[in-house]
Amino acid sequence: MKDSLFLTIIAGVSVFVLGQFFLKLILDPIVSFKSVLGEVSALFLREQAKITNAHATPEIGEEIKRLSSSILAHRQAIPCYRWIRVLFGLPSEDALISSCKSLNWIGSFAVEGSPRISPRQDVPIEIYKEMKNINQQLCIRVTYSEL
Repeated sequence: MKDSLFLTIIAGVSVFVLGQFFLKLILDPIVSFKSVLGEVSALFLREQAKITNAHATPEIGEEIKRLSSSILAHRQAIPCYRWIRVLFGLPSEDALISSCKSLNWIGSFAVEGSPRISPRQDVPIEIYKEMKNINQQLCIRVTYSEL
């Protein structure tokens, strides 16, 4: 009787500990990562006109760059990303790098009067192409229109 009670308690504690381990090590970082992807989508939808017309404020440009680095930082928090990404439908590492490059490019070139570039007519077209890349690579909505 005492042995079965002891084994039941040990089994219950073990299940709880393993559940918490899985939750904190795997699920919480994935939820955090997906939250950052949601922030990217929200920023692009909220500031779509300013970004696509290359009239963004410096604050918007810096926020885009911050989100780009945040995507990669949150990806690092997910152990065994190559295998876990398949189970949870996360983007590949190549897709993450490509989309973060696009985010950094947009963060630099979407700012109105950016000293890094001379005024060009084709910048809004290039921004749209980069947004399309982000949409395809991260599978998130960045415009209200169909890309």
